Amino acid sequence: MTSFIDTHCHLEMLKLGTEDALEKAMAADVQQVITIATDEKSIRFVLKATEMYPQVFGCLGVHPHEAFTFSAEIAEQIRNGAILSERIVAVGETGLDYHYMHSEKEVQQEVFHQQLMLAEELALPVVLHSRDAQDDTLRILRQNPVTRKGVAHSFTSGLEMARSLLEMDWYIGINGIATFRNAEDVREVACYVPMDRLLLETDSPFLAPIPFRGKPNDPSNIPVIAEFLANERRVSLDDFVAQTTENAYRLFAIKSPS
Repeated sequence: MTSFIDTHCHLEMLKLGTEDALEKAMAADVQQVITIATDEKSIRFVLKATEMYPQVFGCLGVHPHEAFTFSAEIAEQIRNGAILSERIVAVGETGLDYHYMHSEKEVQQEVFHQQLMLAEELALPVVLHSRDAQDDTLRILRQNPVTRKGVAHSFTSGLEMARSLLEMDWYIGINGIATFRNAEDVREVACYVPMDRLLLETDSPFLAPIPFRGKPNDPSNIPVIAEFLANERRVSLDDFVAQTTENAYRLFAIKSPS
């Protein structure tokens, strides 16, 4: 079987610790992970982790919750980090979150716009966070097209938005939410999206899949999510893993560890 890759986790948040989490992931055949920045502190962590661990790749950006902290200095950290390290494979996570509104809408939109411009400047894809902000997210993406496209991570926005993103050649990221009993809409999207446009993620330490819901999540749970989705789509696990791993390599320009 092709090895797994976790395309979205937050290693610095894991109580397990980075080294133990990576060892646990390797034991589950999750041989590569992408750790995602959300603020200035985690940007520094991602840059350090990608230097220390050969199986770790990184994404630099500012989460919409933290949009009010974005500055020219942070933009320069993202720019320099991506230029100096080939292990930085995307900009983000960035986008819009109108559910919690930790930053004002106008601030979120401007910071999203700035990071899309950074992604285009750096010729990198985007890791998108969008919650309760479908119309504005799509409008800003259409106004600021990114050549390398991106992935809508932890996707919960329904078929209409999925169709719109697929028309723009974007990818859809699915995680443990799909295993939740009340997540019929997420399963519907996970079965609708062409298999060559799906990515697997944990978003750990959040959103552990059933049967681990309510416990801390970590990258070793990618095989649990993969098996669940392969069963939902009625395809072989080997084929599903091979395709979703290939998708990740294609979007993020990552090479297989073998």
